[in-house]
Amino acid sequence: MVDAAALVGQRMLRWGRRLAQPRTMSGLVAGGCILAASPLLLALLLAGAQLDRLTRHSERLVREGFAVVGLGSQLHDNVSDLERTVRQYAALQDPALAEMVDMRLARTEATLHGIEDQQLAPLADAVFTAQRELAGAAKAWAERPPPQNLERLAGQIQAIDLQAQAILTAGRASTDAEVERLRSAGVIARRIMLISCIAVVPLTALLVGGFSVVLMRPLRKLSAAIVALGHGRYGVAASIRFPEEMRRLGEQLDWLRVRLKQLEADKERFLTNISHELKTPLASLHEGAALLQEETLGRLGPRQREVTSILMESAGELQELIQNLLAYAEWRKVRQQAAMDWFDVDSFLDEVLPRHRLALMRRNIATELRACSGHLFGHRAQLRLALENLLSNAIKHAPAGTAIEIEAAARGGVCVLSVRDHGRGVPDRQKKLIFEPFVRGTEAEEAGIRGTGIGLSIVQETVLSHNGAVEVEDAEPGARFRLAWPHPPRGR
Repeated sequence: MVDAAALVGQRMLRWGRRLAQPRTMSGLVAGGCILAASPLLLALLLAGAQLDRLTRHSERLVREGFAVVGLGSQLHDNVSDLERTVRQYAALQDPALAEMVDMRLARTEATLHGIEDQQLAPLADAVFTAQRELAGAAKAWAERPPPQNLERLAGQIQAIDLQAQAILTAGRASTDAEVERLRSAGVIARRIMLISCIAVVPLTALLVGGFSVVLMRPLRKLSAAIVALGHGRYGVAASIRFPEEMRRLGEQLDWLRVRLKQLEADKERFLTNISHELKTPLASLHEGAALLQEETLGRLGPRQREVTSILMESAGELQELIQNLLAYAEWRKVRQQAAMDWFDVDSFLDEVLPRHRLALMRRNIATELRACSGHLFGHRAQLRLALENLLSNAIKHAPAGTAIEIEAAARGGVCVLSVRDHGRGVPDRQKKLIFEPFVRGTEAEEAGIRGTGIGLSIVQETVLSHNGAVEVEDAEPGARFRLAWPHPPRGR
């Protein structure tokens, strides 16, 4: 039973989370807007409550003030009229005046009851005293005192007017106290509204920031998945649960990832298979040409020896091309597992330059090093292969007797590796195309420069794997191939 109850509770909790969690982008944006506006709504509600409280207080103050002042004035008039009527009756002994005295006694008593109904504590004593004195006067009048005693009754009624004045004074004092309390309540209300306005800004900013984090989370996941695809890391899946539009987009991106992974595997398999398939007939061709050149099958004439030399040279070039294809395929397989670290620039250049010393001497080309820092950050083997390709490309296009400039530096959070030659340069329309695999520039084709067209593509993929970029700059004369990628602070 306990396990069943726990299971039901967990399911209800999951359902509650699903209901609270927006499923669509529009729902997420609407929920975020409502959440961001909630502090303002709360501040408005607090301000409205304070204003309503002040309004009710002021209305009650006005109502009570008018009632007390009006009833107090009416009591004064009633008492004055009653006293005057009693004195007239004492002088004239007119029965009509006696009826008028009864009526004005009742009216004065009703006015006192009206003041009592206001239930104002400061007026209670004065009202009670006035009622007691009025009751005494009414009792004395009911006994119909002789005319000589009516003057004393008039004086007794006149004493009630003093209580009416006390009631007016107490009413005004009560009104003044209520005005002061209303003023204090207004100050407190302004303070509360000011604090609410001050608090609503950071609270709204905090809620907007939190909503931005929630909104940007699927976008960051999507961006990370796209970057991983751009760098060829096809093992990183785009896992996005909400909102619904982003989830579908993540599924499409994941489908694209799987498809690209399959295509990449097919390409690698094709490169490897075609290279190995070409090696067998190439070996036969090379062996046959070697037998002919060694005159094992008979003596050759001058023209036959020339043809045999061409066959041997072409077989060697084809062998080199196949080895480059195999090396390129192998490089693409292992480049994802490369680890990056800081390494020494001098030893790095010492590994690259000796490999090209003969080609430099043959073309009478010098090298100028501009290593502005002692270390670079990255995968050393990849960067070495990239620099070798750039240097080999520069040697092919540099005129004899010129110099090739090499720069390696780490400054301002960026590593830079550049190679500049003094050749014909690269036309603007080809500055993007030459980095595609198996694409060669028109200058190389016109000059008959041999190559596979994969060297610069390796350079571009190397710098992309370092989260950097490569560009071709006009050096006037020549071209400068510049690689730039970010590096972390030293010591990390």
